[in-house]
Amino acid sequence: MSKVNPAAMLAVLSVLASQVGAQNSPPGPAGAPPAPVIRTTVDEVALDLVVRDKKGRLVKNLTSGDVEIYEDGVRQQIRSFRLVTGDAAPAQAVSPSHPEQPASVAPATTSPLPLRANSLVCIVFHNLDTSTRKWAVDAAQEFIKTQLRSGTWMGIFNLDSRITPLYPFTTSREDLLRAAANAFYGTSVDITRAADAVLNSTPNVQLLVGTGDASAFKDLSTTGSVSMTAITGADVSNGPGANAQRGDLVLQREQFIGVEGARQMDQIRLMIRQIGAFPGHKTVLLLSPGFTTTGDPDQFQAMLNKANLADVSVYAFDANGLSQTSSAQASSMALQHVTALSRQQGEISPGNPAPNATAMGTAGVLAERSRQGDYQYDAVRTSDSQSGLRALAEGTGGFLVANSNDLRKPFQQIAGDAETHYEVNYLPSSGKYDGRFRKIEVKLARADLRAESREGYFAIPDMGGSGTLRPFEIASLMMLNAPARPHAFEFRSAAFQFRPGANSQSAIVFEVPGAALTATPQPAQKKHRLRASLFAVVKDPNGDIIDRFGQDFLYQVPDDQLARIQAAPIDYKHAFNLPAGHYTVESVLLDREANRASTSTVEFDNPSPKGVGLSSVILVARADSLTTEPDADDPLQFQGRDLVPMLSGSLKASARPLLYFVVYPDKSIQETPRIRVQFFVNGEELEQKQEELPPPDSSGAIPVVVNAVTKPGNCEIRITASQGFHTATRSVTYTVAAQ
Repeated sequence: MSKVNPAAMLAVLSVLASQVGAQNSPPGPAGAPPAPVIRTTVDEVALDLVVRDKKGRLVKNLTSGDVEIYEDGVRQQIRSFRLVTGDAAPAQAVSPSHPEQPASVAPATTSPLPLRANSLVCIVFHNLDTSTRKWAVDAAQEFIKTQLRSGTWMGIFNLDSRITPLYPFTTSREDLLRAAANAFYGTSVDITRAADAVLNSTPNVQLLVGTGDASAFKDLSTTGSVSMTAITGADVSNGPGANAQRGDLVLQREQFIGVEGARQMDQIRLMIRQIGAFPGHKTVLLLSPGFTTTGDPDQFQAMLNKANLADVSVYAFDANGLSQTSSAQASSMALQHVTALSRQQGEISPGNPAPNATAMGTAGVLAERSRQGDYQYDAVRTSDSQSGLRALAEGTGGFLVANSNDLRKPFQQIAGDAETHYEVNYLPSSGKYDGRFRKIEVKLARADLRAESREGYFAIPDMGGSGTLRPFEIASLMMLNAPARPHAFEFRSAAFQFRPGANSQSAIVFEVPGAALTATPQPAQKKHRLRASLFAVVKDPNGDIIDRFGQDFLYQVPDDQLARIQAAPIDYKHAFNLPAGHYTVESVLLDREANRASTSTVEFDNPSPKGVGLSSVILVARADSLTTEPDADDPLQFQGRDLVPMLSGSLKASARPLLYFVVYPDKSIQETPRIRVQFFVNGEELEQKQEELPPPDSSGAIPVVVNAVTKPGNCEIRITASQGFHTATRSVTYTVAAQ
């Protein structure tokens, strides 16, 4: 076997002291190490709790003794308990006393962890025509402008033979206002994707239902007598011109009572079933010209029961607005036929038929008389479609708004209901922050009540202003907590160490093959869209999270460049400072276009300082020119370039890779540091070279770049730094393809 030319192997031995010294130098006084990234904190949990009875009505008279909080099965001590109404000021943090902490760790300020009750508002357009649509859209826009609590999600739906999301749930008022204006002219979205943002943002919401007797539902009204006032206080007109619109439909509904009632009942049941599947409490604004039922009180009651169990509260709005379409006048039109029959009751008998009986026949007149009670019941029920809306709303904890265009008062009341909750504060009994999901259970002293709260939270420490978890970060944590972590595509990660010592610099690098991500075509723009989200946590030797980071990537790639993008890897890096110890990096990459994910775990050691120090040896894939100012905390920036490590470790025969590493001399040792470079192929040492290094830069570092010669087979380059009697050795391995 031929020898490798040592001169070729070390063709480039580049020593940098100026540019790289600056980027490797820590902030602060010269030679002073930067502060560790570890942050210690104890969070108090502020849990929002909404309690309702079986009619869906808010319960506002509980005390702390009526509630028990459990976290992972362990009962927690409640520190404060209060009712927060819609007009109340935000909760103030309760500062608990801290346990003793080591002198080396400064006490962290307690910051409450808010676990808000999830609240969804569904604006539902129901059976609207051209005359009622404009009023309904105006009302929806007016409600969207109502200032609800931050974090309230709204979505817009249309309900006919199916429920269609016209705009998915969002917290953006501007987007919702535009969507409402174009509700019946824009495009719809799939029902399964309508709540994607909510599910990603708060996937840990649970409805807790107390045990109780179903007989509690029996006192709910169904389609009974006509109520003359709406809950807003607007009087229902009994004038002769009121409700002409419904009156015109009486004869039609009389003929198709069974079909129409069954159809509309099916619509409401469908709405309850599909909207009820969304997380948290659902407030439904049902904008409808009326609701006709089948007249079966048992069916109606069963529908109300399902709505309450699904945590759906309906606030019904009569979309006729100020048309003065009173249910009472409509009823009188339908009852005219019943009145005529009643007058004939004393005149018609088998022996004394009515004068006009010949037209219908005595048998027909008697049959008509026998159905008099049915006509009266059906006429009231079908013409008074407000009563159906009222019964639906009041049976689910809401109310009916009718015969009024002044919606300010009902909107304020709805907003107040949506924001009313209890706030329960407690200090978790567990102080471990390992990213695990902590399950919260709420138990109520009264079995006839049910509580809505967050199912739990992820044990993540305060990262010094890093903010709340973003939706993709929560989804990633769910995957890291899964019994079987997903691996849908190739996803590489590696950790590299620099400046070993009490506060070591480290960098984690991720690499994704471009072809692994799904490219969604956008023909109109002649582009393809790729979207990926990366999230990772760094855990210390005890398993506690000491750092987390994430990035959302959106690529709009022209069609003619897609093949080039997919042929190259997509990389991302993150640098941080760590004290000596053993660490684990757990990461998740989400392919957002295809709803796929892969996970990766990397373990590495930061050695304690002992004599001369040596960084990881990096096989460089490429060196990109910096487009921003150099980052002193990024150890992979080198002489105005951004070094991208090669993680695959597989090279073509024509490849000419570079090696990059940094030597850190020990200031207490007088001898000049040296390096020895050894080259191995298939386990056999082919050559080695020793060189004396120049003095370090002002930060105490000696960056080195080496041209590595390739030879087919399994290759290893071993770097040994020595100073006096102390040595440090690192190596890198890779495979070179045959010619």
